[in-house]
Amino acid sequence: MILKQNNSSNIREIYFLTMSLDILGTKPANSSSLTSKIMELQASNGSFVEEKGDEGTLLDTFRAVTALHSLGVDLNQVPSTKSWLIEKWGETEGSSSLMDSTAETSMLISMLELYNVNIYSQNKSPRMEKLTEQKSIVENQLESLPDAEMDLFTLNSFTDFLLINGSISPEIQSGIGTYLQREQLQDGGFNLLSEDYGEQQGTYLALKIASKIGLSLNDNVSTFIYNCETLDGSGGFRPAYRLIPSPENTYLAIESLKILGSEPEDKEKILRYIADEWQEGSKDTKNAYYLLMVYKLLNCSYPQDVQFEEWVKRSLDECANQPVESMNYEETFYLAKLTNLLGIDLNNRDMLIAKMQSIQQKDGGFGFEDSDLFMTFYVVNILEELGSSPLNREGCISWIQEGQVDDGGFIIRRGPIHTNSSDIYSTYMSVVSLNALDAEPKDSDKLLEWLRDCQYEYGGFKFAPEYADLDASADTFEASLEYINWGLISWNVLSKD
Repeated sequence: MILKQNNSSNIREIYFLTMSLDILGTKPANSSSLTSKIMELQASNGSFVEEKGDEGTLLDTFRAVTALHSLGVDLNQVPSTKSWLIEKWGETEGSSSLMDSTAETSMLISMLELYNVNIYSQNKSPRMEKLTEQKSIVENQLESLPDAEMDLFTLNSFTDFLLINGSISPEIQSGIGTYLQREQLQDGGFNLLSEDYGEQQGTYLALKIASKIGLSLNDNVSTFIYNCETLDGSGGFRPAYRLIPSPENTYLAIESLKILGSEPEDKEKILRYIADEWQEGSKDTKNAYYLLMVYKLLNCSYPQDVQFEEWVKRSLDECANQPVESMNYEETFYLAKLTNLLGIDLNNRDMLIAKMQSIQQKDGGFGFEDSDLFMTFYVVNILEELGSSPLNREGCISWIQEGQVDDGGFIIRRGPIHTNSSDIYSTYMSVVSLNALDAEPKDSDKLLEWLRDCQYEYGGFKFAPEYADLDASADTFEASLEYINWGLISWNVLSKD
């Protein structure tokens, strides 16, 4: 089994962060790689696409052309795009929306200027006839800042439109500057839609607007940008360093901090998040388990929910009455953990234990036809939660230990089939299962060396060491919260022995 992550840069990510660095007066260290990635996204008609397989759009073409110019590319080497832009300028139809129309006009004029095309020398475009009326409307809206709310996409579009078609009054510039200073976030970035975390598009637009009106933002914005740059020299930027919030991600992060002897900075904010999730979020077993574990890690009492506790008890009792072949073992795993956390007494505990024990194979592992690492991981840990263990405990220990290979890590096995190299997930499951059986790997020292080889210099863990012979893309090795947590748990278990 190979876990893959798709971290390939698209034109959107490259544009925002490349241009942010351009505004700050610097260049990416991987300029040639970025240029190649952008040119790979050119369509046959000269336009550019966000990702391969998409259709070319004006916005994606603007991002590509502007980024290429910033990277020092001679645009005369991209003539088909120039022809496409001139054709777009002469079209009679455009958007009826004020913001969309002004944005389209601004992007076209900007790109044509980069190609040294004088728009007034072209055949008269219907776009030119609307400029005076639109300028008056835009000025009226910008005069409401900083008191009014305006997302950065709209603010950028209106600012660009006025600058391209004349100038911005000192009063409007002052209002924009005050508004931007208020919108900068603690992480140094900006958010396009006024959320409470920095992201690439909002940060780029804020920097761009500030630069146009002569405003300097503080140095924290540079830190935000460099935190998004890839660290392996492969080109591009990571999509963001803020994870999508979820109970599991929150638990993994806090548990990792605890293992490292640290604490989250804003416990009250986390508690508000998990309280809201408990009230309004999904109550599936996995989410519920991670929410309760966050309460436990933060030394807080669990929410009282009698109906939920009754549901957990009823669900696990129902598992005991199912045929072993039709059971959902991941679901049973989390239900068993929940019964322990909540102190629930089961009616069919002994029946469930017997069913778990019944699928142990002669070689000591667990599975239906052959021993399987995933099944062994679930069954061993379910039995531990139920206060029991495999009938052939020593055989199970031996079977798991046999999964350790010469480099020190563990592989995934399913009968005679196995992966071709060790990885962090297989190792995590093996070490945790051995720990549940009060056992350890045959060669803990070699495993610790392997874990060190999985660690990046900046602290994160990757899926496998660089020398691993895995049939996987380079993206598979990118550090993730799950990999970090699995690595830290394995390291912590070994360090306690």
